[in-house]
Amino acid sequence: MINYKFNKNKKIVETTITGKTTINDFIRYIIALNNDKNLPETLKIITDATDGRFSEDVTPDDMFKIAEARKRFLSKKYDMMRDAFLLSSSFETALGQLYKEYSKADDFSFNIFATKKAALKWLNNE
Repeated sequence: MINYKFNKNKKIVETTITGKTTINDFIRYIIALNNDKNLPETLKIITDATDGRFSEDVTPDDMFKIAEARKRFLSKKYDMMRDAFLLSSSFETALGQLYKEYSKADDFSFNIFATKKAALKWLNNE
């Protein structure tokens, strides 16, 4: 399951991923961000996926599908996006690295972190 809320004080989207997630869960999340009229044009996201896992049918090729969905739905809406992902498993981290490679773009930065403190520092360019 993927849930998010916008923290107005920090101006950061706080996303949590729990349980097993599918590619369709990620695409629905991307579409929800696209449809959300309350988010700023420069989007900072911190995603805590430490309690989440990909479902067994997720493949490395699916990271390309998620990257393409992000480009299709979000690149036109947001001037700049930074997404800091907290991961705790080696499998998800490996898939995250693939996603990072597939997602390279001038208007999008993605990075993987082990701690929230490091992720927030990166998001805020500190």
